[in-house]
Amino acid sequence: MSRWWPDRRRRSNWPVWDDVEAIMERFFAEPLAVFAGTGRFRTDIRETEDAYIVEAELPGVDKDHIQIHYDDGVLSITVEEAGGVDEEREAYVRRERYRGRLERHFSLENVDPDGIRATYKNGLLTVTLPKLKRTPPKGRRIDIE
Repeated sequence: MSRWWPDRRRRSNWPVWDDVEAIMERFFAEPLAVFAGTGRFRTDIRETEDAYIVEAELPGVDKDHIQIHYDDGVLSITVEEAGGVDEEREAYVRRERYRGRLERHFSLENVDPDGIRATYKNGLLTVTLPKLKRTPPKGRRIDIE
């Protein structure tokens, strides 16, 4: 709430209070933004005839901090961004960038797990999940009982 009381420095003996202040400031500045930083990142999922294409916005994330898994019909994307020890000692006036674990899970059935490919360029992760090829059943003779 230092925005409302500019002469007050945001240094509290109770660190949780700084978090509460940051949430309140974001709420009054952008009411829906409070829910934007809840451990999620924005994604788009498109379906083509042959594949699902998942695009995830991960700006500023090193590709070595991204893990992708597909298991039992579920695609999982995990990002682990850890703040350094020195960073914790810094006296930030304001800190909005998220550090920690972000995780999303998407149910995508009928996928060929061996064909899944991922690219990461300019903060955009693109995961292509090819659909299983269904071959039409071949004709067969049917005996009469």
